Amino acid sequence: MKKVLGYIRLTIKEQNDNSYLARLLEAGVPENQIYTEKITNTNSDCPSLRRMIKKINAGDMVFVVKLDHLGKDCEEVRKHWELITKDCNCDLAVLDTPVLDTRLGENIKDVILQSFEAFSRIKRNYAHQRQAEGIAVAKVNDVMFGRRFMPIPENYAAVAGMYSNNLISAREAARRLNVATNTFLKWYRSGNGPEQNAARK
Repeated sequence: MKKVLGYIRLTIKEQNDNSYLARLLEAGVPENQIYTEKITNTNSDCPSLRRMIKKINAGDMVFVVKLDHLGKDCEEVRKHWELITKDCNCDLAVLDTPVLDTRLGENIKDVILQSFEAFSRIKRNYAHQRQAEGIAVAKVNDVMFGRRFMPIPENYAAVAGMYSNNLISAREAARRLNVATNTFLKWYRSGNGPEQNAARK
């Protein structure tokens, strides 16, 4: 027998689900078939949604009030839409957006999925473009990326020489240079500076 189910995703800031519940009941969803959870906008763990999806069978009808109840971002919404409409072969309707209703036609599922995928690509391309523009602006303004280069202190050669001759430990050498032990050892092992080469002679 065909079931009618509903799903509500509340954010932490929302106090209650009364308005969403009323919309789903008005759409014909039995109260005992409404699955609700309250999670943050960034949370992907939706136990109530998982429980609902386990209950649905091919031909069932699922209602949500808002599209973003299906996920925290476009990619997650697309994934759950495809899971319900394609993998489970159920109809799905968004009450706030009547055009998002798979009962409108056989090909509407594919059209909506293609729209989600196109929108996801646009968002990714836009993010990459903004990142590239930010890097270009930073380079023009001589902004350095990553860790700042730490110049080798003037007394490095003398300290490295003492370490090379086993007069002091690496820890003591680092203390005298006012750097971390790993930093001193990195300088010492790199062998790039003429000061260190001179100290080894």
